[in-house]
Amino acid sequence: MSQLISLDPLMHALPLWAVGLVLIAAALLAVEVGAWWGKFLLDKTLAEKRLIGSDTQGFIIGSVFGLLALLIGLTFSLALDRYDERRNWVAEEANAISTAYLRASLFDEPYKTELKSTLREYAHSRIVPENITPETRERLGAKSEALRDRLWGATEKAVYPVRATELGSYFVEAVNQMLDVGTSRALASRAHIPGAILGALYLFLVVSSALLGSMLAKDGTRQRYASTILVILFVLGIVMIIDLDRPRAGSILVSQRGLEELAAAMDRDAKAPRQSTAVTRVQRQRVQ
Repeated sequence: MSQLISLDPLMHALPLWAVGLVLIAAALLAVEVGAWWGKFLLDKTLAEKRLIGSDTQGFIIGSVFGLLALLIGLTFSLALDRYDERRNWVAEEANAISTAYLRASLFDEPYKTELKSTLREYAHSRIVPENITPETRERLGAKSEALRDRLWGATEKAVYPVRATELGSYFVEAVNQMLDVGTSRALASRAHIPGAILGALYLFLVVSSALLGSMLAKDGTRQRYASTILVILFVLGIVMIIDLDRPRAGSILVSQRGLEELAAAMDRDAKAPRQSTAVTRVQRQRVQ
C-alpha cells in the first residue's frame, strides 16, 4: 500500500493533461499485455477456448468494470463534497467579515475608523484565487496573518472601554467567528482525497484493463476500438476526480465572488464616509 501512496505526489505534480496521458498509456499498455497473455494461454490450451465462452467473458468483464465504475463514482462523490466545502467556506467567510464590519460601525472614533480600515484590508487579503502561484499564495497568507494580529490588537483597544457592555461581547464574538472561519477555509484548501484511495483507483484501472485485454484476445479490431474508447472514458472520470481534488492547481476552481463583492462594497463605503456605513451582507450562495 505504501507504493500506492507514493504515486499521489507524483500525479499531483504533473499537469492534468499529462496525468490523463499517463493513465491512458498505462491502461492501453495493460490491455495489450493482457491480450498477449490471453492469446498465449488460448493458443497453448484448446480446452480453455471451449470453457471460456462469450457469455462468461461478458459476465466477467461487466462485473470488473462495474466495480471500477462504482469506485470511480464513490471517489468522485468524495472529491465533489470537498469542492462544495471549499465553496461554502468562501461564502461563510464573506458573511463573517461582513458581520464584524457592520458591528465595527457601532464604535466611537477613533476605534471605528481603525477597525473598519483593518477589516477592509483583511477582506481584500482573503480574496485568494485557487490557481495563483505558490509565491503569491504565500505572500497573501503572510499579509493575512499580519492583518489578523493587527485586527486583534485594534479589537482589544476598542473593546476595553466597553468591555462590560453587550457591544463589546458581540464584537469579540464576531471577530472570533471571522478568524475561525478563515482558519477552517485554509485547512479545507489543503485537504485532499487520501493517496491510498487514488492509488488503489489507478491500480484497479490497470488490472481491469489487463483483464479486458485477456478476455478480448481472440476478437478482432472492432473490439479493440471499443475497448480503447471504454478505457479512455474511465480515465476521463479519474482525471475529473483529480481536478476536483486539486484546490490549488486544478481547472475546476472555486469562485471568489462573495469576497470580491464584499470588498467592493467596503471600498464604496470608505469613499463615501458621510453616507450610511451599512454594507450589504453577502448572503451564502452557491456560485455556479
